[in-house]
Amino acid sequence: MGRRRRSLRAAVPLLALALVAGGCSALTDDEADADAPPESALPAAATLLRVATADWPACLNPITCADDVARSLVLQHVVPQLMELDPSGGYVPGPVLATSPEVRVDRETGEQTIVFVLAEEARWHDGRPITSSDVRGTWLARTSTPGASTPGHDLITAVDDADPLVARVTLRQPWADWPELFGGHTGWLLQADAFGDDTDLTGRFDDFVTFGAGPYELVSFDEQSLVLVARAGHWDEDRQGAIDQIRIDHFPDLGAADAVVPGSIDLVIPGEQAPEVPDRFEVRRRPAAEVVGLLFDRRTPALGSLGVRTAIEQAIDRRELAERAGADADDLVTCLGWLPGDDACGEQLVEEGASIEATDAVLAFDGWQVGADGVRGRPGLPLATPVSYDPALPGARAVADAVVEALVGRGFVAAARAVPEDEWLRPDRQSGLGIGVYATPLGTAGRVRALHACADGAVNPLAWCEPEPQVLSAALTGAVDERTRNDLAGELGDLAASAFAWLPLHQRATRWLVDPDRIRIPDEAPLGSGPLGALHDLERADR
Repeated sequence: MGRRRRSLRAAVPLLALALVAGGCSALTDDEADADAPPESALPAAATLLRVATADWPACLNPITCADDVARSLVLQHVVPQLMELDPSGGYVPGPVLATSPEVRVDRETGEQTIVFVLAEEARWHDGRPITSSDVRGTWLARTSTPGASTPGHDLITAVDDADPLVARVTLRQPWADWPELFGGHTGWLLQADAFGDDTDLTGRFDDFVTFGAGPYELVSFDEQSLVLVARAGHWDEDRQGAIDQIRIDHFPDLGAADAVVPGSIDLVIPGEQAPEVPDRFEVRRRPAAEVVGLLFDRRTPALGSLGVRTAIEQAIDRRELAERAGADADDLVTCLGWLPGDDACGEQLVEEGASIEATDAVLAFDGWQVGADGVRGRPGLPLATPVSYDPALPGARAVADAVVEALVGRGFVAAARAVPEDEWLRPDRQSGLGIGVYATPLGTAGRVRALHACADGAVNPLAWCEPEPQVLSAALTGAVDERTRNDLAGELGDLAASAFAWLPLHQRATRWLVDPDRIRIPDEAPLGSGPLGALHDLERADR
């Protein structure tokens, strides 16, 4: 069944417009102009932005919809987050919070507590204050709705909402990605009053979001168009929208060789390929929200060795892998966790290729010798690792094949196989699945970069260096008491079971086409969000 069409609310006099949503993919220039709201229907001081996009949200439910298009086109402008991503990919408090959260870990119980202090002025679109009960209601909805994405939410044991402005969230164990609970790439804050006592949100908000607290409200949405309206007098003055209304139309054929953008369009978000457009448009690009790279599952015996991982790094040509993944020079990650470090950054990357000599030297030093059959190993133990890839990730199979080819050429036993990301990263898996070709959120990758130097005492399962296991190993070697040795061995085992290494290849880029005579876009657009990342920062250039 098709999505129900939602009409503009009569309560918004600015939008008493005739918005016709015909078959956009077949619109001519004249038809598109006729379909647009007449300028005379808007007050003289009002501004209208028209956007054409090749991608369209398949759903809108903030907790069950794993649709990146929904996030970029709708949710990030309407539904609030406690923690947001800044232009560098790091987590920062959103305007809903009055201050940075306080995070504590109880050494005796192992519980982690995050205290979110909410801003008194924060309001939902209907004027009601945002309170700690909304934080608690969001958690209950996440855990009560079958099929909802619940990373970390299943670790929460309680949300104390006794104080309306203080949400005290308790997890039974530490979770490094706690900013994703109610923010980041996957978390949203829901208005608890919108669903009442029934926290199972199955089938609800799939085709329309009835609540929000952002600078824009969603007032119309169907298969062919959506309309966002600036919230007058937004409680966060820094995010007051300068454009009164944004209309986004779906053009599925954008990117086709014969695609033509109607003259009334101000901004174009193409699909995989940029469409042919009039000369008035400029091509713009920003890094997207994910970094494509190799994850090394240290539960795989051979990959538990830093020497083997270093040898693999030397055996592969990062340039080739980036090309096979569909990246170009402008999409490559700079310095992010890449060995040997600064020498492989930016433009110098083209000079960094595979080193057969270095690979062989590292493996030989680590005790992996080449047998008569050409396979490296130790007595009774071949040097083997599978190479897994996310079948839903474009270019992942090509990268996996290239990695297998490089490893087999250096004496490894390796083969590629498709393993979905959620299966590959399951924490309860008893054995490792080797090297994986996956995409990771840039926020996580930012922490990898920040921790790459491995400061004293830092436990960083994603970085290459591992100070904590080294300390534990040294303590284990010097331990005399059997109970102490067993405890230390258990700690080492826990670290090894959960530790991953991360080798980034490139970051995805969002491309769009903008008419500079009609619209101004800040150069520092939010990372991963494309041109609509901060609608409150966009301005009409021809006012």
